[in-house]
Amino acid sequence: MTERVIVLASADRPVLGHVRTVPGLRAAEAAGQLWLRGLPATGELPVAVRALPAVATYAADAQERLFPAGHRTPTGRLPALVWQPIAEFVPLELPTAAVPARTVPSYRVRLLPSGRAQAGAALLTTLPQWLAYVETAPEIRLRGLRFAVSSDAEVLVLGTPLPPVAGQEYWLQHGLLLPAGFDLEAPLLAPLLARKLDPAADGVVLFRADGRWEQILATDVVPVTRGAVRLTAEGFAA
Repeated sequence: MTERVIVLASADRPVLGHVRTVPGLRAAEAAGQLWLRGLPATGELPVAVRALPAVATYAADAQERLFPAGHRTPTGRLPALVWQPIAEFVPLELPTAAVPARTVPSYRVRLLPSGRAQAGAALLTTLPQWLAYVETAPEIRLRGLRFAVSSDAEVLVLGTPLPPVAGQEYWLQHGLLLPAGFDLEAPLLAPLLARKLDPAADGVVLFRADGRWEQILATDVVPVTRGAVRLTAEGFAA
């Protein structure tokens, strides 16, 4: 035998994200099924591969005949498919934060310098600076943090304590992220403004000092892990 082959239902495509870094793994799709090949013929498979919801597993020989596990008689041949490396078959989905072309509210939002000291709740920085910090930061400093990345490689980090990375710090008021040292021209209207800009309350609204704003959906913010940040940076470098 030369390799092992796994078959999954097409509906299980999202789980392939767990094996996109397995060396040599290739994938193809046909007739409602996902086919994986390139796994070594012997030895224990990686845990992530063993956890896949396989509907069939085979050993394949040099003639690409398929042998069900434990059988000496082939039941078919590997179909002629367009095989892709798993990393191409399951492209990396980057966490993104910036919301393009948001509708500008019909009323003007103004921020004014404020002398009130507020606890920081978020940090806006750049992807290179964020990656450099994450690569060397103690694991405990990353716990409890979440991040999102915009299409122009700006990184919004949420959580406390905020990392000691150069950038713009923000404080949180009724779901509105305001730059440190600034406040709304009419602070008492913050709850009303939050309901207008984020009526579903499914994220936060980030303001720039000049009054521009963008909504960051909660689904675009992911927990911070070294692996997640590295993959994000690799995606921008590709």
